[in-house]
Amino acid sequence: MLTDKFNRQIKYVRLAVTDRCNLRCTYCMPEHMKFVQKDKLLTFEEMIKLMEILAQNGVEKVRITGGEPFVRSGLIHFLEQLVKIEGIKKVGITSNGVLLEEHLEVLNDLGIKDINLSLDAVSRSKFQEITRRDDFDKVMSSLKKMIKMDFNVKVNMVVMDSKNTDQIIPLALLAKNAPIEIRYIEEMPFNGTGREVSTTWNYKDIEEVLFNEFSDFEKIKTNQPSTAQIYQTKFLKGKIGIIPAFSRTFCGTCDRLRITSLGQIRNCLYSKDGLDLRALVRSDMSNQEIVDEIQNHLYKKKKSGWEEEEDNNQLDSMSMIGG
Repeated sequence: MLTDKFNRQIKYVRLAVTDRCNLRCTYCMPEHMKFVQKDKLLTFEEMIKLMEILAQNGVEKVRITGGEPFVRSGLIHFLEQLVKIEGIKKVGITSNGVLLEEHLEVLNDLGIKDINLSLDAVSRSKFQEITRRDDFDKVMSSLKKMIKMDFNVKVNMVVMDSKNTDQIIPLALLAKNAPIEIRYIEEMPFNGTGREVSTTWNYKDIEEVLFNEFSDFEKIKTNQPSTAQIYQTKFLKGKIGIIPAFSRTFCGTCDRLRITSLGQIRNCLYSKDGLDLRALVRSDMSNQEIVDEIQNHLYKKKKSGWEEEEDNNQLDSMSMIGG
């Protein structure tokens, strides 16, 4: 079992398969993003090898992220191999939904039912302002089909001051008649521009809006490690989640590591450049030697994201890290 020096067991990997995306969300990347050369990305074969090694050492869950995962060709074949790895109990995907709908039947057949959908507004004009693209209908069509096919859907909204705070309640109402989870995420400084984010809208502010709207809005107790605090109300069939991603109140139960599309391990979103797994898998090192390198790097993991950020004065775009 892989652990850090605080005895937190690493069971969950977020694996970025690309830094490319078909949207240009303002909180994630600049409009004219300079993408990584494709030969510098981990190959799918290298990703499978790494996940086999990690699964043999306690990792049970993997979430595929980007960029947008479905812009990388060959993704479905990779997923077909990934779900067969012994020890991996759950595979999930985070997507913006633009290209998702056509793949839902295959994902369902593979048993990949956990989909996180990025959606920051249910207003077409707000959506286009934030994403800088006019793909609202495609995203909503993907969402409706996932609900119809009984996927486990979490809709993620990044809450941005003066941009989409008026969308908090309209987004919550997507769960009025559907058993989905609407999750509100504090904005983080990973926009690739060096622009400071507003700290006006933190998790308490988001919570207050929802308390004011739903008279019986209440927290649900859970024993599972999670970045989100979960809430329920009789007015919604689904649930609500709030993620204090900038406030970082959940670090004590962190059980994850991130692998960027370049093949770097990031112990935390706020960490500096991490262990170069791409170099390790392309060397003649044995699997055990690779595990030892990963474990040594995990011992460098700090107690919280605040401590990680102290040593990192150059935050990458979210698409580079694989949020």
